[in-house]
Amino acid sequence: MSLITRSQAAKEMKVTVQAVYGAIKEGRLTPITDEKGKIWINSDTLMDEWTRNTQFMRVKSTSYRPKPEKEAESFPEYNESKARTEHLKAEMMEIEKKKLENELVSAREIEDSWVNIVTVVRTKLLGIPTKAKQRLPDLDTNAIACIDDIIREALEELATA
Repeated sequence: MSLITRSQAAKEMKVTVQAVYGAIKEGRLTPITDEKGKIWINSDTLMDEWTRNTQFMRVKSTSYRPKPEKEAESFPEYNESKARTEHLKAEMMEIEKKKLENELVSAREIEDSWVNIVTVVRTKLLGIPTKAKQRLPDLDTNAIACIDDIIREALEELATA
């Protein structure tokens, strides 16, 4: 058994060193590690192991080959596929047109608007006790605190509803 390095194995196989590293990582080549941790490859079994465990990419020929019936049925016919594509394009154009004409609004915009409205309403309601104190100076602090409690209670009920 003669041991060679990964770079020597790459030269022998006429591939890149990265291909050898990948083959080792994927388990297609069996490395041998010595006591110092250096990785070696058995040159006697290298060629056999490489060809047995590696599938080579083949370039598709340009000549026509009839497909098996099962494979041919899995793809839609060209005209049907083109019609579907054109239909989807038309729907997308319709949506874009409605957006431009302000007939269509995104859900995100509506949600942001509602959050803004609810925040303003909450702020205004929480300001009622202060305005009541300014307009009715005879109100004592217990009455103001009671109004504040009622408003906060109502807001909590709305938040949980």
